[in-house]
Amino acid sequence: RQEGVRGLWAGVTASCIRTAAGAGLYFLLLERVTRELNTKFPPGKDTNQTAAGLRTFGVGAASRSLAATLLCPITVVKTRMEYASVSGATYTGVGQALYAIGSKEGVKGLFSGLGSTLLRDAPFSGLNLVMYTQMRKVMADFAASQEREVNVLDTCVAGAVSGGLATFVTHPPDVLRTRIQLQNAQTTFRSIVAEEGFRALWVGSLPRIMRRTLQQALTWSMYEYIARNLGGTSLSP
Repeated sequence: RQEGVRGLWAGVTASCIRTAAGAGLYFLLLERVTRELNTKFPPGKDTNQTAAGLRTFGVGAASRSLAATLLCPITVVKTRMEYASVSGATYTGVGQALYAIGSKEGVKGLFSGLGSTLLRDAPFSGLNLVMYTQMRKVMADFAASQEREVNVLDTCVAGAVSGGLATFVTHPPDVLRTRIQLQNAQTTFRSIVAEEGFRALWVGSLPRIMRRTLQQALTWSMYEYIARNLGGTSLSP
């Protein structure tokens, strides 16, 4: 009502660039890190579930941290463009936004909120990978009980469940990241809770969970499909 139909798609270009590049870079790094780790530190047959889970969490968190750091300027642009009507800034495109932020605020501005971004993305990807691998096993057992192969629907369910749960758990750092990039670099969890209460840490969680649930369902399904057609990967043999 206030911004028109275009307001619903504010920052969509930067979001598409970040999502596509982020997914590609993340899976590239995930495959590389997993392969190197398995080569140098092969998992033993006696490895317990806790150790295996921590190993998987570490691989996912490290891969996402590298990808998030490289793509942080695009994340900043996406956030600024989405909230342009609130901040009063005007951006004509992703390139112009990068130049405007870089020339006015320097490198620090392009990487603002990196700490809170990593605080959100590293645990999210670690949890998401752990939950997905476990959910995939559950769906594989379910498929086996029906005497069939794992299909796209199975991976969609596994991706949706893991993505939704991981998003809910790691939403507070996303609230902090957004406020740092838009309002005040000195914002902390303590200041948010003191001024607005604990519920403020989950403001906007529902639309983000819905988006991430669908995103992860599609992303993991596409990854599994491409992996099978390429002969398998370190994550999806």
